[in-house]
Order: sequence, then structure tokens, then C-alpha cells
Amino acid sequence: MKSLILSILWVFSLGMASAQSELTEIDRELLLDRLKAIQETSNETVQSRHSVALAAFKNAVDSDSEALALFLKCHEKISFQDKARKSQDFREWKRRYKDRHDDPGFKRALRHQLSWLLTTIEAAGNPKARDKMSSRATNAIDAIFRDAEVLDGHQGILGSSVLSTVFAKAYELDELKISSWPTAPLAIDQMYELIIMKPLRNPDNIAKLKSAWTARITHSGMIHKAWGDEGNVGKDRNPDLEAWLAKGRLDLVWRMETDLFSAGDEKAAALRMLTHLKEHLSHNSAPGWITEFTNLINGLPAEGEEDKK
Repeated sequence: MKSLILSILWVFSLGMASAQSELTEIDRELLLDRLKAIQETSNETVQSRHSVALAAFKNAVDSDSEALALFLKCHEKISFQDKARKSQDFREWKRRYKDRHDDPGFKRALRHQLSWLLTTIEAAGNPKARDKMSSRATNAIDAIFRDAEVLDGHQGILGSSVLSTVFAKAYELDELKISSWPTAPLAIDQMYELIIMKPLRNPDNIAKLKSAWTARITHSGMIHKAWGDEGNVGKDRNPDLEAWLAKGRLDLVWRMETDLFSAGDEKAAALRMLTHLKEHLSHNSAPGWITEFTNLINGLPAEGEEDKK
């Protein structure tokens, strides 16, 4: 790489020594050839780095202990070795946070981070494969809720971008370019909007779209059910879940019906929307629902509909 860059500088130095201030055709051809070689070398370097990272992540993703070992290795690199700090400082840091690192929930959360980081790397390398990743996204969410009890208290880890983790930083993946993609394992709304539902919004997939919405509502509720704050009202009450059932769930049901309407299920969705309005007229979102329904009947897009296209 260094020799290639020096070659380009050599070409420029030739131009500087000549009387002409503009590039000749030969200059341009030489520069383009050199730049092409640099780009190819750069691509090979990135691919090689990704391959090394993928191998390390795959080796650690199926084991709590291996996930923790990789976490510690990566943290040591970026926070101690790269900053020329003493190895003794790292050992002291490990002792200080031993209880946290021994927590089964922490180690399990690291595995879910690694799993979604692997999927994110794959999606970044092959954007055309995203439409076929619906099952991967659904399975990732299901896996998290199967571990809901042990993960309690570590939701923050799962709500953070996998590209900001020590894993990504240690393997220089934190600047990975990927757009319109949920980078956090627990970004449920983005998972459904950007991966699961996007290819289903057409008249041929109405049933699948409705099933996806049902699953989305279920998963959204599981966050409140599994990790809702019980407060001081006793173990039989979960105010967070109760509040979601009274408002958040009904808002999602309405969004489902407007989405199905816009995707082509107009008659059936319209009837369900009327029933929804009659049953929840006292809901504080009802005035907005009525306005939105009126717009849909008049052929205007539902709120946020333009963003889905």
C-alpha cells in the first residue's frame, strides 16, 4: 500500500517538474491505474479483516465463556494495549469488574451482541440478501426473549449498536457502512420495519404481513412483560405492562390496520378499523385515528406511509 501511494506521489512530482500545470493524458492514465491498484489492495485488506473477525465471532457466539473471553481480549486491546497502558492496569480492571463479568446475564448478552454483529456484517457485505433475512431477524428476537429471565438488567447492552461494541472496535468494524439497518439486537421496531415487513407490503402478501404485525405486537409486549417495572405495588402487578396494554398496544393495532389497508386489504382493514374506533372512542389517540382513517378513505397516505416506500 505504501509503495503504491509513493508511486502516485512520484507521478505528481513529475508533473510539478514540468512546465505544464495540467495533467496530461498519460498522467491521468497512470494516476487511475495506481488508484485502481490501491482500491483493490484496500478491498483485499478489508475482506481479510472481516474474515478474521468472522472467524473469531463465530468461535465465541455459541458459548458464554468464549464470548466473555473474546470480550476481555477485545477490551484489553482497545483500552490498554492500543493506549500503551500496562498489563497490570488491565489485570486490576478485571479484578474490579469481576462480579459483573461473572454475571450469567452479562455473558449471555454478549453472545446476542455477537450474533447480531455477525448478521450485520453479512448484510453490509451483501445488501441484496437483506430481503431474505426476515427469519434471521425473527429468530434473533425470539432468542433474546427465550433468555429474558437471565438477561434481566442487561437490556441496555442489547439496545446498543453492535458497531459500537468492543468487538467491532477491536476488529476495526466500528466504521462499517450500512444504511437502513437495525444495528441493535433489541431494536424491534426497526427489525420489523426495515427487514421483516418491507418485502411484504403488497397485495400478494397480505396474510404474511398480518402475521408479521401480530408477531411484532407480541414481541413489543414481551419487553414490558419481561422487564416492566413492578414498582411498589407487589409482584402481581406490572404497571409498565398495564400502561402499554392500555395505550401502546392499541396504537400498534391501529398501525397494523392502516398498514394492511395501504398494502391492499382495504375492505377488511376498513371494517376492523371501524370496530377498533367504536371500542376505543375514549382512547386519547382516537381523534388522530379518525383523521388518519378519513385521509385513507380519501386516498391520502397514512402517517409515515411515505417513509415505508
